[in-house]
Amino acid sequence: MLTTHSDCFGCDGLIQSGSSNTMDYVAYLTPAAMEIRQLVQQKIRIIENSSICKKTTYFGYIDTRKRELSICTARIIAFGDAARHINETLLHESVHVAQACKTGFRGMRAFGINSSALVLTASREQDLKTFDRVYRNNKALEREAFWMEDKPNEVLYVVNKYCF
Repeated sequence: MLTTHSDCFGCDGLIQSGSSNTMDYVAYLTPAAMEIRQLVQQKIRIIENSSICKKTTYFGYIDTRKRELSICTARIIAFGDAARHINETLLHESVHVAQACKTGFRGMRAFGINSSALVLTASREQDLKTFDRVYRNNKALEREAFWMEDKPNEVLYVVNKYCF
């Protein structure tokens, strides 16, 4: 399914995806998202269109045990507004990387931000409710990630604080 990444881990993200293509999502990243990506890939392998993308409707996914972050570029492009959703997905999953760094990659732990300070848009609130129906007990983790997914400065802060 996936090609070997060990020779290329940390090689600026140009590792092979499940479809044997270079990382197409990189072309959509803003400069701020690129900076976050460069930090995150020092802690976790980034994979594009991995097997989880074929099994779910997710745009992104983190596997802390494998230290892999999946970006489901093909699904995002098919959904529309690819640049916005790819950047938001990378930032959202990068928040989870910081939450995992907080535990030494033994699961994830919320930062402890008061949920009343994390006001979400109606669509993100709906996404959170949908997620919570599937994955109980992760609401604080997801609320933080949904809140930060369009705030690169906050994501950069938590990645630096908890991972470096």
